[in-house]
Amino acid sequence: MPNLVMLLALPFYVATRALSPLLYVFAGQIALRAPPALAYVLFPVIAVADLGLVAMAVFNLPFDTAVQSMRYLASVDLTASAFYLAVLGVFVANGIGIACLFNRNRQALRGAMVLPAVLLALGVTLLERHINRPFLKQPAQFFESALSNNGADPATIAQAGRNVLFVMVEGLGALSDPAHAAILSERLQPAIESGRYTLSSGLSNFEGSTTGAESRELCGQWGDHRDYLGKASYDCFPAAMVDRGYRTVSYHGFSEEMFERDKWYPSIGFQESYFLENLATDDDRFSQRCGSVFAGLCDNDVAGAIRDRLTKKPAERTFLYWLTLNSHIPYVPKHKGQLNCGSDSAEIANTQVCELTELWADVFANVAAIAEDPALPPTDIFIVGDHPTPLWNRAAASHFTPHKVQWYLLRDNRQVAGGSAP
Repeated sequence: MPNLVMLLALPFYVATRALSPLLYVFAGQIALRAPPALAYVLFPVIAVADLGLVAMAVFNLPFDTAVQSMRYLASVDLTASAFYLAVLGVFVANGIGIACLFNRNRQALRGAMVLPAVLLALGVTLLERHINRPFLKQPAQFFESALSNNGADPATIAQAGRNVLFVMVEGLGALSDPAHAAILSERLQPAIESGRYTLSSGLSNFEGSTTGAESRELCGQWGDHRDYLGKASYDCFPAAMVDRGYRTVSYHGFSEEMFERDKWYPSIGFQESYFLENLATDDDRFSQRCGSVFAGLCDNDVAGAIRDRLTKKPAERTFLYWLTLNSHIPYVPKHKGQLNCGSDSAEIANTQVCELTELWADVFANVAAIAEDPALPPTDIFIVGDHPTPLWNRAAASHFTPHKVQWYLLRDNRQVAGGSAP
C-alpha cells in the first residue's frame, strides 16, 4: 500500500525511490511499538520524506546537499505551484490512508514476519530502477566543461583581449531531436548573419545541480557551493581573470541568499554581483516579477541590464556571468508564444518541452540582440545548460539526451588591438 501510488504513476512519471520503500517498513516497525495515534503522524511524515527523495533525484541534488538546502525553503513559495500542492496532498493523504489501514490491522501485523516486507520493499526499488534505467543519473566518466571543451582558459582569453559573456541557462538539457535543438540555434542567426560571429555547439558531462554546474564552469572541477564557503579566495576562473586585468561581474534574478551566493561569489573572484535585492532597488526596469515558486526578476529585463553594462563601458575588459532564472521548474509558460505550444500547430508536440523551449528561446534571442549591438566591444559568448532538464513526466523527459547538457559558443571574429587571434 505505501508504494501503490508511485507504482501506478510509474508508467507516466520518472520517480526514483532508492530508500523510500524501506523507510515505510522501518516506520511500520516503530508504529507497532507505539500508541496508535503516532501512526497518523509517522506515516504522513515518511510520505513527505518519500516525496522529498523523489524531488532530490529529479533535481540532481546529492543527499547531503538536499538536506542542507532545506534552509532555503523560506526563499521560495511552494504554494505558488498547483502541481506541487496537488502532489504533496496526494502523498500526505496516502500517508494518512496507510495509518488507517495499519491501525485497523494492528493485531494481525504484530504476528507478521519482517523479512517478506523487506524483500518486497527491495523488489519495488529494483523494479523502479529497472523501468527508470534510461533516466538514472550516471557518474560522469571524466571532467569536462564548455570552457575546457573550447580551450578557453584565462591566459588564452586575456591574450586575445576580448570580453566574455557567459550565460548559464537554467534547466537547459540536451534536446535529442535536431529539429527541436535548431529552434534555439536559429535564435542566434541574427548575430551570425552580421558576420561578427561563428557558432559552434556540443554536449558535455555534468554533476549535481545548478551550483554543481557553477563549480564545473567557473572553477573547473566537480563540486557545489559548499566547496567555496571556507576561505576568502579560491583559484577559480573569475579570480584568474581579475589577475589578468578583467572586471568580473555576475547577474542573477533571484535572491542572493539562495545557496549563499552573496558569500561565495566574491570568494571565487566576482568583483561585482547583482541579485534580486540590489537590482530591484537600483533600476526601475525591474518592476515586474516572473516565475512562480522561484519568483524573481524577468530574464528579459536582466538581459537589458547586461546589455547596458557591456556596451556602456566598451573600454573595460569584462568577464560577465549571467545565471538565468525563469525556466526553473515549475515555470510559468509564455503567453501566446511563437512556438504555439499546446495547439495543433505547435512546433514541439509535447507541451511541457515546447513551453520550456519557448523560455530558453527567449534567452537565446536576448543573447543575439546583445551580440549584434554595434556598441558591443569584441566579446566571446558562451551559452551553457546547468544540468539536464528536471522533468517528472516520462514522455517529456524522453525528448532529451540523458546525462548531458548543451553548450553553444558565439566566437567573435573581430581582432582586438594588441590582442592575438584565438
